[in-house]
Amino acid sequence: MKLYNMNKIIISLGLTVFAFTSCKDNTKLTVQKEQKIEVEVNDAPAITLAEINKPVFFDFTSTGCPGCGSWGAPTFENMSRNLKNDIVPVAVHIKYGDPMITGASKAIANNRTGQYFTPQLWINNTNGVVLSGNSINGSASILKINSEIETFQSIETSMAVGVSQAINGDKLTIRYKTKALKNLAGEYWIGLYVMENDILYKQNSGAQNPFEHNHVIRVSNSGGFGDLIEDEALLSGSETEKTKDFTLNKTWVKDNLYVTVIVWKKEGENFLVVNANNNLVY
Repeated sequence: MKLYNMNKIIISLGLTVFAFTSCKDNTKLTVQKEQKIEVEVNDAPAITLAEINKPVFFDFTSTGCPGCGSWGAPTFENMSRNLKNDIVPVAVHIKYGDPMITGASKAIANNRTGQYFTPQLWINNTNGVVLSGNSINGSASILKINSEIETFQSIETSMAVGVSQAINGDKLTIRYKTKALKNLAGEYWIGLYVMENDILYKQNSGAQNPFEHNHVIRVSNSGGFGDLIEDEALLSGSETEKTKDFTLNKTWVKDNLYVTVIVWKKEGENFLVVNANNNLVY
């Protein structure tokens, strides 16, 4: 999957039906804080906000999970390509010493409710996987995921969000913008995630190895859920535009990097997805 550093917004669905035994995960993981650097110079492209809802399509996965290689990752990839413009895909790597685990992936994984196992495909805060006994019902899961996407898209948009990026040397500048479309109350947070595609690494039960891993979280601002949004930015019509800098790891391929932004609302101990976007171009 080739990427280009542009701020056009595109995302993606396909139908792959399998059934197999899932991998249980009952371990709670410690949240680690990721690197965050404030920026003063804005050289990322301008952002035009679209006042629509885009759900986050989470793939809770692991390179050591057999079911992730045979069903979870292929289904996630097919849906992410075929549902472009409608979803924001995020692969959340956890368990089994997976080298793509980050503090952000641990935090997002621990934000789930209910039963923990891999693979799991979620739309926002809803598990889309349907079980038949101890096995995943692939066709029923895809139907549920599609239904959850349609439901979220039909809800009135409360906050529009957009993002762009620029890379200069080992510095990645992220520009992000929000607009409250009605008066909002409560704790709203904004998470910025540097993502990478085309990562070749082994995958248990993958059709081909090394396996191509896409939509992988490399680093985020302030752990799993980002920074608290100021109260004044929650007033109807308020627009906020900011930038942040990240220092790139030398092992990351610059041409394969893009940025995802997620607006969360904190409810009790959990964070709920409000809206999301990215600057991914297929």
